[in-house]
Order: sequence, then structure tokens, then C-alpha cells
Amino acid sequence: MTTALLQPVITEAGLAAIFNATQDGFQGKITHIALGDSGYSPAQTQTKLRTEKARHAISDGEKLGTNHLHLTAIADGKTEFWVREVGFYLDSGVLLAVWSDPKSPLAYKSAGVDLLLAYDLLLEALPANSVTVESSGAGLNLTLAGPLAALAAGQISEQLRGVERDDQLATQQQEQVKIDRTLTYLTKKVTEIDQQNQLDHLGLLIAVASNATAAITAALCGVDRDDLLITLQQRQVITDRQLKYLLPSNI
Repeated sequence: MTTALLQPVITEAGLAAIFNATQDGFQGKITHIALGDSGYSPAQTQTKLRTEKARHAISDGEKLGTNHLHLTAIADGKTEFWVREVGFYLDSGVLLAVWSDPKSPLAYKSAGVDLLLAYDLLLEALPANSVTVESSGAGLNLTLAGPLAALAAGQISEQLRGVERDDQLATQQQEQVKIDRTLTYLTKKVTEIDQQNQLDHLGLLIAVASNATAAITAALCGVDRDDLLITLQQRQVITDRQLKYLLPSNI
């Protein structure tokens, strides 16, 4: 956060109020800052801002010179707008001075986000030491700028992390879709392979049966009827064992 150096226009009403105060031996006391969103060239005849959006009590202030004041305040609330005019009010409610620019805004007030106001105010059109700052006693000063900036940075970082997490989630979801598609494809292929394995298995069974048949045929050529019966029985036992081993129970 930087401190804005403002050279506002002193209003006629404000000048009269300061004259009256000094005649009585007092100083004019700036107690409030008003903010508005109209940009223009200020006039001495103004008694208020053109479009006041908010008014805040001064939190802290100090005199840096005879006509050089430093003051700070917190602009809170849910109103959001570009700060294009600033008014400085005395304890009597009189608009002492007003700053505005027809082209460039001073700051932006976000909804629900506190804006730290810090101004160096030059009142060269007033008598020396005729104005002072009356603060609310909150003791707000620029030493808070660091912690507040760190807090703001932390909030922004957390928001960015949230966005990154959302992006990561979206990416993960996309990757999950790809994985699901791949699994579906692989499952289909495994099924096809399994079916092919079953076909190969049945082919093996047929080959075993064919071999058994061939063996039996060969045996018929070289043995007598009794020997043939024994051989057939032995071959049948072997074939049954092979089929039982190779053939799943569900086939």
C-alpha cells in the first residue's frame, strides 16, 4: 500500500469555519473522510461530494508540517465503487476540502473488503497550524500496512490454490474418463482372448481324443481279442484321466 499525496481544493465553507475557529483561539479538527465515485474538477463553492458513497471516521493522524497532515482510516462495508472523489470533513460537519480527478480514480473499494486509506494532506491555502486531525483512537497507522498486505496476499494465494485445486480436479476427472475407456477396451480384449483360449482348450481335447483313437486303432492290428480288451480298458482309463484333467467342470 502506498500513501497518496493529495492537494485538495479548500472550500469557501471550510475556509470560513477555520477562520472562525482561529479567531476563537482554536484549530479546525478534521474528523471524517468521505468517499464518492464522481470524477470532476472540484470547486471552492462545494459543500458536499457530488456522489458520496461512504463516510468514515479518521482512525489515526499526525502533523508532518505546519500545513502537512498525515491521516489514515479504514473503509469497510459492502458497497463497491471506484474512489474518484474524497472529502475531508471537520468536527462541525463542514466540508473543509475536496479532491477529485476527472480522469483517474484514486482506488477501488471492493464489496466486503476493507480498504486501508492513507493520505498525506497538503493544506497550503490555510494559515499555518490552523488544522489538526482528531482520530477515533483506533491507533491505525502505516505499521499495519505490512500485516494487512500479508493478509491480503494470503487470501489471494488461498483463492489461487482453490482455482488450482479445481483445475486439478477437472484434469483428474478427464484422466479418469480416459482410464475408464481403457479398462473397458482391455476387458473386451481379455474376454476375446479368454474365448480364444477356450477354443484352444477344446481343440486340445479333440487332439487328445484323436490320439487315443489312433492308438486304439493301432492296437487292433497287433493283439488278439483278449489282449485287445485289456489294452482298450487301459487306454480308456488314460483317456478319461486326460479329459478330466483338461476339461473344466463347467464344460
